[in-house]
Parts: sequence; structure tokens; C-alpha cells
Amino acid sequence: MSLAEQLLKAKLIDVGEIRISRTSLGKKGGERYVIYLPLARCYLWRQLRELNVKVRVYIELPEGVGDLVKAKNKATATR
Repeated sequence: MSLAEQLLKAKLIDVGEIRISRTSLGKKGGERYVIYLPLARCYLWRQLRELNVKVRVYIELPEGVGDLVKAKNKATATR
């Protein structure tokens, strides 16, 4: 059984570090966010695409993000 088959069988895949980028919707206005997946798993993304698999994406925030939000809000309030 290949690694990709094992990961698909598990149904929960840790994709590792991702990057999120903001883009505009052009003439429609508004914003859209794009998630860039790591290239290290191209074999898996390719297989998911070939199988036309629909996926759900969950984002887990690392420890300490709450502290960053509080610090930013405090700095903004003191201006």
C-alpha cells in the first residue's frame, strides 16, 4: 500500500505548515483568502485531484496566538 493510499485511508491528514494569502475578487469587489499547501505533499494533492475528492479544511492555531491578538489589540487601543 502506498503512502498516499495510507493517508487517504486515515481520512485525517496533517498537511503541516501552510501559508494564507489575501487577494481581491477583482471587479466584484471584496476579498478572498487562498491557502497554499506545502509542495512536499504534491503526490497526495495530485491523487486527491485525480480522484475528484472533496475535502474539508480545519485550521489549528498554534499555542500563543491568543497572546498575540491581545498584544495587538492593546497596542492599537493605546494609539
